[in-house]
Amino acid sequence: MFVDNFENQSKEKSESIKKRWLETATKFLKGKPYQDLEWEFSEDISIEPYYTKDEENHSDLSYLQILQNNQLALNEPVSQPRFWYNQPFIKLHSLEKEELEKINKEVRQVLMSGAEGVCFDLKSIELADIDKKKIEYLLFEVALPYCAVSFQVDIENENELQSFLEKYIDYVKERGFEIHLLTGGVLYQNSSKKNNQFSTTFLESVSQTNTAFRSITLQLNNSKDEAQNIADILFEVKKLVENSNKNILQNIQFVVEATDSFFITIAKIRALNWLLIQMYDLYQVDTKPYIHSITSQGTDEKSLEDENWNLIRNTTQAFSCILGGTNALSVVSHQNQENTKSKAWANRIARNVSVMLREESFVDATADPISGSYYCEQMTDKLIASAWKKFQEMIN
Repeated sequence: MFVDNFENQSKEKSESIKKRWLETATKFLKGKPYQDLEWEFSEDISIEPYYTKDEENHSDLSYLQILQNNQLALNEPVSQPRFWYNQPFIKLHSLEKEELEKINKEVRQVLMSGAEGVCFDLKSIELADIDKKKIEYLLFEVALPYCAVSFQVDIENENELQSFLEKYIDYVKERGFEIHLLTGGVLYQNSSKKNNQFSTTFLESVSQTNTAFRSITLQLNNSKDEAQNIADILFEVKKLVENSNKNILQNIQFVVEATDSFFITIAKIRALNWLLIQMYDLYQVDTKPYIHSITSQGTDEKSLEDENWNLIRNTTQAFSCILGGTNALSVVSHQNQENTKSKAWANRIARNVSVMLREESFVDATADPISGSYYCEQMTDKLIASAWKKFQEMIN
C-alpha cells in the first residue's frame, strides 16, 4: 500500500512539475508554438526539451541496462565501475635514435603521471622505415601488457600495415610478453575506403592473431544524419565478417571523433555501443566492442584568437565521451605552438583532462552515469531505432 501511494504521489508530482514548466515555457515563447523548442539532432529525429520518468516508462527503455552491464563486465579486473584508457598523443617527428630515445623518455614520464597508455602519432613517418630496433628504442622499459599502446598512421595499402604489425608482434614476442594481453591498436584515416581494399587473406591472417590489439579501424563519420553514420558502421562490420570470419571482431576498434554537441556525442556513442553489442551477440563471439574516442580542435575565429577556447572544448568533449561509455580516450593538445615549453605545458594539460575527470569529478564511480537521464535515454533510444532501420534497409 505504501509503495502504491508513493508511486501515485510521484506520478502526480511529476505531472504537476511538467505542467508548471510548460506554463512557464509558453509564457517565454510569447505565442510561438511549443514545438519550436524541439531539436532535430539527427536527420528526421527530434527530441523534446523536457521529459519525465513516466514518459520514459511509457517508452520502456529498460533494455538500455545492457550498457551498464557491459561496462561492469569490461572493467572486471579494475576496482572502479567505469574505466577508460587515458591515451595522450605523442608525436614522432623522425626515426633518428636521439628522437626515439627522447620520445621514450616522454612515454615513461606520461605513464608515471596518470596515463594508462599512449597514442603515437606516426602520420609523418614512413611505416616501411620502422624496424624492430626502432620499436625497441621507442618502447624501452614499457610494460606493454599493462598499458594501451596505439599508433596513428597513414597507410597506403595492406602490405604496409601487415609488415608493421608483424614487426610489432615479433618485438612483443622477443620481449617475452603474452600477446593476448596486448591492448591498443592502429588508427588510420579513410577507414571505409582502406578496409574495402583489404584482401580476404589479410583479414583472415589478422583474425587469427589471438590478441586484443586492434589493427582494423572503423571510423564513425560526423555528419548531420547521425543515425546513418551508425548504420554505415554496422554495415562495415557485416562486410568485414563476410570477407573473413567472425573472429575479426576482436581486432576492430571503433574510432569516434567528439564534437561540440555535448548530448549528441553521448547519445551516438551509447547507441553505437548498444547496437554493436547486439551484433557481437548474434555472431556469438566472446568479445565486446571497443570504442576509442578522440577530441577535436576548433578552427573558428574565436578558437584561433584565444587558445583557451580549445582548452574548454577539450574538457567538455572528453566528458561527453566518457559519459557515452568510451573505452579509450585521446585528448588533442589545445594549442599548436612551436615553442617547446608551451607545447609541453599544453600536452600536460591534455593528458590531465582524464585524470581530473576521474580523480576530482568521480566520473568513474558509476558504471553508467547517464542511466536515468530521461533526456539522454530518449535520444539514445531514438538513435538506436533509426540507425537499425537504416541498417536493415541497406542490407535488404
